[in-house]
Amino acid sequence: MKRGAPSFSNDQRTKILELLREAGPQGVKRETLIFERHFTQCGTRVFELQKMGYDIRSEQRGDDRYVTYVLYGEPAQEKPLPTHLPKGPDPRPGTLANSVDWFERATGKPRVVVPEKSTTDDLPLFDLAVR
Repeated sequence: MKRGAPSFSNDQRTKILELLREAGPQGVKRETLIFERHFTQCGTRVFELQKMGYDIRSEQRGDDRYVTYVLYGEPAQEKPLPTHLPKGPDPRPGTLANSVDWFERATGKPRVVVPEKSTTDDLPLFDLAVR
């Protein structure tokens, strides 16, 4: 399964930036980007542009249902977006980071194993019902 940004994300980022530059302080409505330009992930593209160093603000204007994105500043040099590619297995021997169990990776603790024939006889809530 391929992960990461879709192939069209760079084109959308470029177009959104172009629209923001053209609009100036009037900005570009999210509604326009979604329904007219069909950029359904425009929020993600704006977030990526912000991560790259662009000062883009989301403004709620009047009773508008959707925000308006306004470009306030551009970076002298764009920052690269993180790739989010896996860095490989944890080099430390015996770490739970290499475990296939999500619980062990998330908590750093081994999963508690419940005996196959577990009863509720010893639980206080059921203590009276069993007697």
